[in-house]
Amino acid sequence: MGIAVQLTTILVACSFIAGCALNEAAPSQPMAAQQIASEGANKLRDKSQASAASGVKASAASVVSEAKVCKDSDYVFSQKDIDALILNAFNEARGESNAGILAVLGVTMARVGSACYPDTVHGVVYQRKQFSWTWQRGTPRTLSAAKAIEPKTYAKVKTLVENYIAQGAKPNGSLLYHAKSVSPSWSRSASIERTKVMGSHIFYDHRRC
Repeated sequence: MGIAVQLTTILVACSFIAGCALNEAAPSQPMAAQQIASEGANKLRDKSQASAASGVKASAASVVSEAKVCKDSDYVFSQKDIDALILNAFNEARGESNAGILAVLGVTMARVGSACYPDTVHGVVYQRKQFSWTWQRGTPRTLSAAKAIEPKTYAKVKTLVENYIAQGAKPNGSLLYHAKSVSPSWSRSASIERTKVMGSHIFYDHRRC
């Protein structure tokens, strides 16, 4: 009887221990499932945030690109550019009508936008061997000199230039011109196309520019 009681006690104890072990182990599975679900939610949230951030970056890049295009389409004049534009118009076309002066201004700006010429007004005007007054003697090369020679004409040209800039400084369809009194060899090139005659000047376009 003593042995039977001991065996019974042992069996009961083992059952109790096994039950406790099962009860302690059972919650671990739901906890693992909750953890996986939580991690999945976190990953999904992180992915969404990353996607949103990527979208924001893409939008920002798009805005920057658009801003760059807008900037590149509008030329910003420095004071050197304005002075050069006035001097060039004065020396090249001061005897022309307003339309003739504006035509010369349009050529200057067309060159600024062309890959064949410098990308600034000052650079275009003072490009080597392009406008004769920049190297020939006896021509006014400063605003004060131009004003001293013909003050009224200088004032007229200056006003035309300022208005031209204020209205957008649009280029025309010509990159080249020369006086009717001369016939430069370049004007007979196959790549040169005559566009118009205005006043004492003949204007041309360059097919390769």
